[in-house]
Amino acid sequence: MMYITSSHFTFRHVVESQRDLIHFWLQQDYIREWIHGKGLQNTLIGLEKFFQHQTQGQALDYKSKITHHWLGYDGDRPFVYLLTSNILKDADDEYAKYCETDGLAITLDIFIGDPEYVGKGLATVVIREFLLSQFSKVSEVFIDPEKTNARAVHVYQKAGFRIFDEFIAAWHPVPHYRMKLNMKDLVNS
Repeated sequence: MMYITSSHFTFRHVVESQRDLIHFWLQQDYIREWIHGKGLQNTLIGLEKFFQHQTQGQALDYKSKITHHWLGYDGDRPFVYLLTSNILKDADDEYAKYCETDGLAITLDIFIGDPEYVGKGLATVVIREFLLSQFSKVSEVFIDPEKTNARAVHVYQKAGFRIFDEFIAAWHPVPHYRMKLNMKDLVNS
């Protein structure tokens, strides 16, 4: 039985001992529908690079291109998997050309991993709490769902993201949306 302890969730970087949990979540049908093939492979490779980065004691900062892997918790129970990447405006970053401010910018991916938390209307709250608690100094946040993922697109719009472009993704050649959230809008909402 699921107990949501509060509407205030906590977020921490993933640690190696949580690898099996993330692999298990990524095999859930409702997640595999949207992340598979090259996209899944890239995520798993990125997770291992993240663990390697942690093991080497390197600082995680806004200048690193490494993808940050996070878990969101309801009390002590992990239930959501989030990924963030810094957009490096002085490098060859595909999102740099879409940035409208001089401030820091990131990309975001989110998966409700624990099946008992799916369909409970929590994703919008999780996104807002995650961004406000971990990325309040960021100016812009980008996300790129598949165009046919109406549920995700709706959640992201409800969280304040707006669609500004459509593209064919290299990791899965079907139409995707590029969506952006200006953090000042989230902070002021």
